[in-house]
Amino acid sequence: MDKLLPSKLGKLKIICSLPLFSDSICIKKQSAAEHGYTQIILSMILAPHLNLTIQEQCEFIELSIFAELPKTLLGDPSYHLRKNHPKVKEIYNQIRGKIWQETEQSLGIETTRNSELFGLHELVDAFASKLYIEKECLLGNQYFAAERHKTHYDEKRKQVFAGQSLAKKHPCQETMNAPARRLEWKKAVDLLDELFYEANKGLQEDGISGFSGTFLGMVEKLKEHYRYKGWSYHFQESVGEHTFQVVFLCRLLAAKLNIPEAQRIQLYHAAALHDLAEAYSSDLIYPIKIREKEVDKLHREIEEDILQTICKRFQLAWPTDRHLLAIVDICDRFSSQIYFDRETRSGNTHFNVPNSSMEFVRDLYGNEFPTLFHELDNLWLEYVSSLS
Repeated sequence: MDKLLPSKLGKLKIICSLPLFSDSICIKKQSAAEHGYTQIILSMILAPHLNLTIQEQCEFIELSIFAELPKTLLGDPSYHLRKNHPKVKEIYNQIRGKIWQETEQSLGIETTRNSELFGLHELVDAFASKLYIEKECLLGNQYFAAERHKTHYDEKRKQVFAGQSLAKKHPCQETMNAPARRLEWKKAVDLLDELFYEANKGLQEDGISGFSGTFLGMVEKLKEHYRYKGWSYHFQESVGEHTFQVVFLCRLLAAKLNIPEAQRIQLYHAAALHDLAEAYSSDLIYPIKIREKEVDKLHREIEEDILQTICKRFQLAWPTDRHLLAIVDICDRFSSQIYFDRETRSGNTHFNVPNSSMEFVRDLYGNEFPTLFHELDNLWLEYVSSLS
């Protein structure tokens, strides 16, 4: 693990392997990357709903992309320990701010210090945790039964309905900055509650089919869908983890290429949603995609309709700019390169085959967008060098 830490891709791999909820006995482990993926999706739909400015929307989404990454050094300390030992909590908070800054510097990206946006992120983080607890309860995990209706999100929800602000000091700040505006906290809670109610209603009335058709149902199911169906692998990688990787890579490129904020938002929307419809229509095993063109075409049409419906419902902007779409496509294929490398380094000879994904997009976009490949090649070289 020490060899992974210096490189940007090394940090990404650790986040994909780091399990959360270390206090608990879990039926289905959830990685920090899967948790981060949920936060990114929720931040995307909350941003326009709360009428945030373009700058605020971009900063809020980028906060969710980054927030799990300091755990590469900090891990996920016991909530019980922090809750019952104030000194430990105090020291943990100090270290968190230090490591947050170190991680920003190592990745070459910055996050907002806005206390309202950070408080809003904490609300999203708490809601994502609530979704995990709900899933464990539905699986029959009695260890979570007592937590089901008194989660951290439920506590924050009570504060909001009591008229309190959820603005919170950023870990890197000594004091909380004065909010430039007052967020409509109840409006944020109302949307999250609506999504939660919709998913539960779909499950209770129509079972799996009803749940699968809801927005949260699709988000949660992507953590259960695994890539490379039909392959023999050592490490399962959920589509949720893969999506987090794609968004993270897009974030690094956005910083390197100085992409304007309005375009960054569109880039993150496309990256975070690019596989979401698979949770509804299910992914096809690769040989079928190639052989049965009509089946593949039908699936693509269904997925396109779903994405259009989601974008319209939540006021999301899907990019039409070829440069932005190329970034998502290339980062999607680059994620496959990372996975192939992980499997081969673990001794899996099934993956000792040419990975044509990156070669395909290099042929498709290489002459038009050489800078994208230059930046990703540098990321790869940094990663490989750290392991040698």
